[in-house]
Amino acid sequence: MELLCFCLFVFVSHVQSQPLLSVVQQHVELSTFTQYVNSSSTLTSLLSSANDITLLAPSNDAFQTWLEDQSPPLSNDQIEAFLIYHVLHGVFPTVSLSTEPQFASSFLTDTQYANVTSGQRVELLSTIDGDPQIVSGNKSISGVSTKDILFTGGLIQIIDTVLTIPLSYVILVTQANFRFVVAILTAGGYLSTSDSTLVNAVLYRPNMTFFAPNTQAALSAFTSLAPTLSTSQLAATFNYHAVPNFIGYSPLLTNGLQLQTVEGSNLTITRRGNETWVNGARIVVSDYLVANGVVHMIDSLLNPNNTAGPPPLLPTLPPSKPHLSAASKIGLGVSVPLILLVFAGGIYLLVRWMRRKRVVGETSLRLEVEAASKMNRRYSSVQELDGGSWEAGNFGYRQHYRLDSALSSSGSEKWAVELDGSGIR
Repeated sequence: MELLCFCLFVFVSHVQSQPLLSVVQQHVELSTFTQYVNSSSTLTSLLSSANDITLLAPSNDAFQTWLEDQSPPLSNDQIEAFLIYHVLHGVFPTVSLSTEPQFASSFLTDTQYANVTSGQRVELLSTIDGDPQIVSGNKSISGVSTKDILFTGGLIQIIDTVLTIPLSYVILVTQANFRFVVAILTAGGYLSTSDSTLVNAVLYRPNMTFFAPNTQAALSAFTSLAPTLSTSQLAATFNYHAVPNFIGYSPLLTNGLQLQTVEGSNLTITRRGNETWVNGARIVVSDYLVANGVVHMIDSLLNPNNTAGPPPLLPTLPPSKPHLSAASKIGLGVSVPLILLVFAGGIYLLVRWMRRKRVVGETSLRLEVEAASKMNRRYSSVQELDGGSWEAGNFGYRQHYRLDSALSSSGSEKWAVELDGSGIR
């Protein structure tokens, strides 16, 4: 939906947009870029006539930082080549970018810098947070500081870092710290003057895909294998890691794809979720751009005599349940009811004790209150002299007492009561 709205906006705005060079001159942060364009007839001609393009224009700060890092200083022709690399075929609004990379071809076709059909590529993508990124040689990343500036014929994206033109395979593995690849090339004599013919024809061939083994395990496998190989077999081993006439950027490496190598045998691509395998080697880092194609870093050495695929997936087992022996089951069958019985008996005794305590407490309190009341009241009683009984009407109910003593000499009454569990008597 965002892309559709943007396209409608572009369509409506097209009649109001201005030529590219006029728009560039209106942006103060592009004054350095404008200066270099005006000094180059090639750039002026290209940008004046180009249509359906995206211009990745470095800001003044990006230019200053880049120029300060160049030693020795670049010639005007080299700067011109760098800026041509910033002009892409096709219109790429930022909303069209995603985490799945796109590889747009640039106008840089000079074979001094690029040896790929239709111009050297630039990787376009966005982060998971939606920030657009431009990736160039040696995985250099440029951010977009000002997005989607319209002009007649396309868009301008102002970027915060000058793009890096991809260099050769040998320079890449040196600069990008492919140290195990360098060790393999050295151990195999691929870089020596006498044996350079083994691989030079492949290293500089156009439109190539390389798989570069860059782990200690790969180096160990090669150093064990190399002494047993002839010169031609060493060449075949290297050539088995190179695919001609196919620039295999990661989106093109589909599951089940068969790729014929320079050596002649095939490689098989396997996709598992977010992982990609080449035979039994896993791609660790993909899409290093080089002058004549692309390089993928892999985790093991490829061997034309072993074309097995990736290791099988481990089955997912259901969670295990604890196993009880017959004796354990019998023990549980006896102990659990016994524990429940003891627990229930304890609850019963506790409840009974609490009830008895409550009854005794309530009875004692009631006797004290009634005895105090009797001291100050008159009662209608029938007495029997020999420890007889009497009845007293009090508080609307009848109570039975036993007289244990006669009136005291002071005229007060002594009472003794007895609790028999059913009331007061």
